[in-house]
Amino acid sequence: MEQHQYNSPKVTIITVAYNAQATIEATILSVLAQSYKSLEYIIIDGGSVDRTLQIIKKYEDRISKYISEPDKGIADGFNKGIALATGDWIGMINADDQYTPNAVEVMMNNISKHDDVCCGNIMLIGDNGFKRDKKSKVSWLNFGMYIMHPTCFVKREVYKQVGYYDTGLSIAMDFDMFMRIRCNGFKIKHIDELIVHMSAGGVSGDTTRMHHEELKVMRRHLKGISYLGSFLFNHISRLRWRYFYKDPLRTLAN
Repeated sequence: MEQHQYNSPKVTIITVAYNAQATIEATILSVLAQSYKSLEYIIIDGGSVDRTLQIIKKYEDRISKYISEPDKGIADGFNKGIALATGDWIGMINADDQYTPNAVEVMMNNISKHDDVCCGNIMLIGDNGFKRDKKSKVSWLNFGMYIMHPTCFVKREVYKQVGYYDTGLSIAMDFDMFMRIRCNGFKIKHIDELIVHMSAGGVSGDTTRMHHEELKVMRRHLKGISYLGSFLFNHISRLRWRYFYKDPLRTLAN
């Protein structure tokens, strides 16, 4: 394993939550159990009306910062977290996903001071217990969000240069961000390690809206033949979701 070339960079982990009482405790515990020591944990709650805030407060002595207030959606929550972050690197774990026990340490041990962004692999888990590994595919980025966002760590300086997540997007804000990161000349490094156990479904389960937003992002960043090829690939993928698979987890895993 390639050891990082500088001494234990500080890492900020951000969790954005809204009415996540059924899952957020497992997410919090997966962060607090990390073997990596130089860690800051920030939770942005969108003004939950269930027990989410009570669960957060249960661990407030081990959480660096948290806020609970109405927001404009997931992207707005991401942006609030980034604004509060003080780490050299920033990772985001959703309120129904969990890190593997040494996820942060593995990622930091595989980067150097010359790297800007790194991403790993996830284990998708369906309600029926069905599991499937899914790797981030950096070279497929033109075709959609084939980078597993919960496994990603981005240098805070990169966010300073490319800006915040687009609050006008409700699903594909991460796709837009990584397209912007690449277009600004930053390299995205894949680390072939399992980093996150991710629940299938959630907001990304709305496939019609997801594909609509992905096409919107493609129009922003791609031109000519690149856009045409990505549009056709994305459209075929949408048909595949709609007509050929009843289990969305199986589709995601292929």
